[in-house]
Amino acid sequence: MLGLMSAFSCLLANDSRSDSRPNVLMIFVDDLRPALGCYGDPIAKSPHIDRFASTARLFRNAYCHQSVCGPSRTSVLTG
Repeated sequence: MLGLMSAFSCLLANDSRSDSRPNVLMIFVDDLRPALGCYGDPIAKSPHIDRFASTARLFRNAYCHQSVCGPSRTSVLTG
C-alpha cells in the first residue's frame, strides 16, 4: 500500500510541474522578413514552419529600435 501511494504521489507531482512551465521557442533569423507561408507569402515554401505556426502564437507586428541585427537581438534577450 505504501508503494502504491508513493507511486501515485510521484505521478501527481510530475503532472503539476509540467503544467506550470510553458514551452518557449524563440527563432532568430538574419534578414528573414515576413517571407514565410504562415505570413501569407505566396512564393515561399516553408511547410514545417507553417505547420508549427498553425499551433503556436504568431506575432504579426514587430518593432525594432535598431536596424542592425546585433543590437536588436541583444535588446530582445536582455529587455
